[in-house]
This record gives sequence, structure tokens and C-alpha cells, in this order.
Amino acid sequence: MIHSITGLLVTRVGLRQFNEAFAERDPTFWTIGPQCDWQVRQWLVLSVAYLFERGLADGQSQVQFRDDVSYRQHFVSAGISFWITPSLSTTIGYVYRRKSFTSELVGDSNRGVTDTTHQGSLEVRYELSPAAAVTLGVQRSQRSSTLPTRDFFNTNTMLVAQYLF
Repeated sequence: MIHSITGLLVTRVGLRQFNEAFAERDPTFWTIGPQCDWQVRQWLVLSVAYLFERGLADGQSQVQFRDDVSYRQHFVSAGISFWITPSLSTTIGYVYRRKSFTSELVGDSNRGVTDTTHQGSLEVRYELSPAAAVTLGVQRSQRSSTLPTRDFFNTNTMLVAQYLF
């Protein structure tokens, strides 16, 4: 019987770039937060995480654009991974994300907007060898917003082949 807890501090810094026509939207962002993985049994791992992200757009003080996509985002996730056989595993996950735009520009459509996203995922992974694996997955997202035109439902599927050299 294995009982181990692994704690991680997740950080990242980046830049998202739009095409030239929307260059004022280019945000520099940073993310930080804890993640905890608890191996309950040899075949079962539970995971939880919280991340805070701050994005600052290049056009945040450029009144002429009225298009500041700067934001604060809170991200909470939980997941469970279990092994059906030594080669076959499944991961089920849930993500809650709340993104609040911080624009103070009068006339900006992002001013006062908050988006809330719920996302569920299911992945099945089969290890062909210690170096090769195949993963099949599906992800369902639902976003609601204080700006109704931003509401959406989205389903993604994936097939991943992995080989470690």
C-alpha cells in the first residue's frame, strides 16, 4: 500500500501574440499556484490545484483602441487517475476557471466582463512499451459570461501518440 503526497509550485511566464491588426491585445502573463498529488494506492492518484494568473495587455492604457484584454484569472482543478491494468489507465478531471477583465477604459467592451468556465475531461491511456503510449481523450467546456455573446459550449477530442527517444 502506497500513501505519498507530492506538492508542486506551478509557475509560468509568457506572451500571447495576436496578428498585427490586434497587436494592442498582446498580453504578457504570469501564473503561480500550488498543486498536490496524493497517491492513495498503487493504482490510484488524486490531484488538486489552484492557479492565479495575471495578464497585462499592451494596449491597457491606449484609450484610442478601447480594447484592453488585461485580466485576472482564478483556476481550480481536481482529477483522479487510476490504473485498470499496468498498461491501461484513465484520468477524469474537472476545471473551474473565472476570468475577470480589468479594463477601466470607457467604451471598452471588456470593461466589467467576467467569464466563468466549467470543463470536464476523460482520457484513456495505453502504454505500448516503456517508451511508447497512445492516449484517447474527450474534453467538454461550458463558458458563461456577463457578456452573453461570449457564452459557448465546446467539445474537443484527441488522439495522441507518444514515443520517448
